[in-house]
Amino acid sequence: MRRLFRIVRRVGLGLAALVATVGAWALFWTLYNPDVPSAEPVLVRRPAPEGDIAVILAGDFAPTDAAMPALREHGYRWPYEPTAGIIRSADVAFANLEAPVTESDDPFPLYKKYIYKVDPIATDAWRWLGLDVVSLANNHADDYRDRGVLDTIRYLDAAGISHAGAGANETAARRAVIVDVGGTRLGFLAYLEDRIEYNLYFRSFAVGGRVGCARYVRADVEEDVRRLRPLVDVLIVSVHWGENYKDVTAEQEEEGRWLADRGVDVVAGHHAHDVQPVELRGRSVIFYSLGNYAWGTPGWPQLRVGLLARLRISPWRGRDGGRVEGVELLPIVTQNSIVHFRPRPLRRSESEWLDPFLAGSRARGTELTLDGTTIRVRLPDGGG
Repeated sequence: MRRLFRIVRRVGLGLAALVATVGAWALFWTLYNPDVPSAEPVLVRRPAPEGDIAVILAGDFAPTDAAMPALREHGYRWPYEPTAGIIRSADVAFANLEAPVTESDDPFPLYKKYIYKVDPIATDAWRWLGLDVVSLANNHADDYRDRGVLDTIRYLDAAGISHAGAGANETAARRAVIVDVGGTRLGFLAYLEDRIEYNLYFRSFAVGGRVGCARYVRADVEEDVRRLRPLVDVLIVSVHWGENYKDVTAEQEEEGRWLADRGVDVVAGHHAHDVQPVELRGRSVIFYSLGNYAWGTPGWPQLRVGLLARLRISPWRGRDGGRVEGVELLPIVTQNSIVHFRPRPLRRSESEWLDPFLAGSRARGTELTLDGTTIRVRLPDGGG
């Protein structure tokens, strides 16, 4: 019996040592932050419109999961058709792509409640829709491991859709996108909230030479913003943060305001899959969560709407212009039990679904007006 006890104890100590070694190794590479070289931003050119520049910011989207039977029947353009006119009316359109685009059959090897992927053929529909830039910085980007991230980048590049927030290494993941619209420059950065489970369990982040997402760490974000701010007229930062189907967290508030204080013009929040309030800090606009766009899962019963944010940006004219002059929010119905994975504009009869968002935003001092089903945000100098 004593001999058996000694054997069990040795095995237990050996396993404990192994776990400690692996944990220490993982922690080292998670915290390891060498002097990461910066990359020149990706530069995309678009023609100048006749008047102001229109930018659309959309929420989480991915044609996957429960939507697949409908997509196989109707095709990959079908989910976007009711909102295609809105997206196409923009000079620049941005959204959060929350699933890898890959044909891989090698998913994350440990337990993960939800694992998604998108058929590469879907990129044809996104090009047709008019998406210009997508964020890849989210907790599903690496559902199919390194290959899924790299495949996503390859397929988006082939479709002519720019991306921020993930890459083959830390330099690539933190690389900015600049869209030059007839001389007015819009900058995009994207990050995934820094969480211990993303660090040590899912290994989501690009650290050093590792494939993954750009990690939201203040020192890194501040450096990225410092480099990009002089190069652009309007700076938009996407952050995947907060809790699913819940209210704004204290961390979201703190970081959203911190970003605004660093000179970020617009913070585009994602991850909650439901709308959260909008807040102004000076002239900076913080969208804590735009909710869903065309998201392929059933969603929670209380989910009703998402938001398409439309920014009106004055063109740069030497010393004038090149700033956000107006903000409109276009509500869309995203409850898939109602729209069957095909979001559509909100109807007047459904406008009461906006009440929690309107009340939450006004409680933060944001002045809003509801004109039919369009929400207008009043900027400090009267713009809106």
